[in-house]
Amino acid sequence: MGNDGGPLPGQKSTVTKLPAGQKLGFTIPAEGASGSRFWAKYGCDDNGRNCKIGDSQQFFPNPPGGCPPGGCQAPIDSLFEATWGCKPGAACNSKNPTTWWDTSQVDGWTLPYKVTLQGSYDQCDCDGMGRCPMLKEVDGSKLDLARCPKGEDVSWGGKYPTFGGHDMKNIDLRYIADGQVLGCMSPCKKLNFGQPAGLNINEGTLPTVYMCCPTPMIGANCQIDRGCIGPEDCRRGPIEGTKFVKAVHDMAPGVYAYSYDDALGLHACPAGTVKYTMEFCPAGSVQYPIPA
Repeated sequence: MGNDGGPLPGQKSTVTKLPAGQKLGFTIPAEGASGSRFWAKYGCDDNGRNCKIGDSQQFFPNPPGGCPPGGCQAPIDSLFEATWGCKPGAACNSKNPTTWWDTSQVDGWTLPYKVTLQGSYDQCDCDGMGRCPMLKEVDGSKLDLARCPKGEDVSWGGKYPTFGGHDMKNIDLRYIADGQVLGCMSPCKKLNFGQPAGLNINEGTLPTVYMCCPTPMIGANCQIDRGCIGPEDCRRGPIEGTKFVKAVHDMAPGVYAYSYDDALGLHACPAGTVKYTMEFCPAGSVQYPIPA
């Protein structure tokens, strides 16, 4: 939770081992909580470390942090993230009455999952005119690593056929370790993450800027040739036409697939009135992991 990646209130650690079929509940304080993320790691030791995937951020305790000796893995985890609003009846509710949340595949995906809502979900994602879509779930159970693009075209129609010695028309987005496909990297993360998993190309560099769409600096003169791209230019660019984005939108409707995918992936619910359950590898989900 928060910029330092500390435990949620009431928790002593950020890592908990759960047997199959078991649940772990978190109670959010009445005043809400800053940005929090939840994901599942895989192939770990008994202490929840040295994992095959999921050791993606140098979080609490820091030091020694959560990454293995070889360094952090690509942050492509299937995750639920939320900024929690202030519960009804609390003094701060009038200023912060909304919980904003999403299940983002902007960086990629690993395990299949499903998020279900209980409570006042009939008040989620309302349009201000009294129209609410009755959001009951976000289903990522069909996020299939077999559909992760092995030959993604990030050249923007051939404008950038090669870069740094790499064939930009034929990029393998699969995250492979120990003979298994453990995740699928987004085009942005494949380009800007460090080697050997990524190509280590700065996200402000052409053509990576078109795949990452980094957030413009406030008040800055945003120009693409200076490594800055706004929302409309991003949506008009090549990212929406990538195999990765099309696959995510097809397999997991209602899920972020790239930056500025807000209209599809960002959700809002009244604070303190909805219970969210994220289940990894639910019944009927696709196989995880798969052979390389």
